[in-house]
Amino acid sequence: MGEFNTCAAMAISKGDKVRIRREESYWHNEVGTVASVDTTGKYGVLVRFEKTNYFGMQGTDNGNLTNSFAESELDRA
Repeated sequence: MGEFNTCAAMAISKGDKVRIRREESYWHNEVGTVASVDTTGKYGVLVRFEKTNYFGMQGTDNGNLTNSFAESELDRA
């Protein structure tokens, strides 16, 4: 379970619910919704979350609700 899935096996598409496997991410093990998929770049999957990241806790108006990931860093939820 420690290994990331391969892109071909995943076939992630817009609207899918995914769990984040990138350990250094603020949203590690959180579930988000795929907002878009761009196959031209390394981090081509844009994922939207319900809660903001730590930037929203630093006195600013709001934090980030989205982040880009590689398909290999995601598991279907």
